[in-house]
Amino acid sequence: MSLRAVQREYNALAGHYDQRWARYVAASTAMADARVVLEPRSRVLDIACGTGVLLAQLRQRAPGAVLLGVDATPAMLARARVRSGAEVLLMAGSGDALPLSNHSVDTVLCTSALHYMADAPGALREMHRVLVPGGTLVLVDWCADFLTMRALDAVLRVVDRAHERTYTTAQVRDLVTAAGFEPPALERRKIDRFWGLFALTARTRLG
Repeated sequence: MSLRAVQREYNALAGHYDQRWARYVAASTAMADARVVLEPRSRVLDIACGTGVLLAQLRQRAPGAVLLGVDATPAMLARARVRSGAEVLLMAGSGDALPLSNHSVDTVLCTSALHYMADAPGALREMHRVLVPGGTLVLVDWCADFLTMRALDAVLRVVDRAHERTYTTAQVRDLVTAAGFEPPALERRKIDRFWGLFALTARTRLG
């Protein structure tokens, strides 16, 4: 993957992203939101936060939580700032080089972004690095267990320089455990006739 290719694609999409992908974003963020346990002062990081839809939902659920978002695309971050307001800290950055210190957040979220990451193992190690012991990772992404998603993956590998690869549940389980997480809980679901997603929850070890 070329990070510049992702930035070009999403800078161009930012102005109409929420309208074009409204149903997909609502379904995929709901899968992530349902897996987040928020305490009054929880520190939550949303990687590839896009236009800030998930962060806005979390802010409504827990106004006292410390919410952070990272995205590599300036135009998407600009829209997230408008939606999220001053209560959410937004930063430019990519999943494989997070601008946070070690053990600084309780929960890491990453929705619909793993398939863009050229170094998925490195990105997962970064997610592990910034989580506290016992912290929670929530991943939602395209799932290659479904035929439609395998077909889409094959096409995008040819025509879209931003796309990297789509993972099966078995592959993503192996990636997450290799990055140091405990064995994850995994669910796969079709959100409509075409889109098939997995939702993964995993914790860092306490000791």
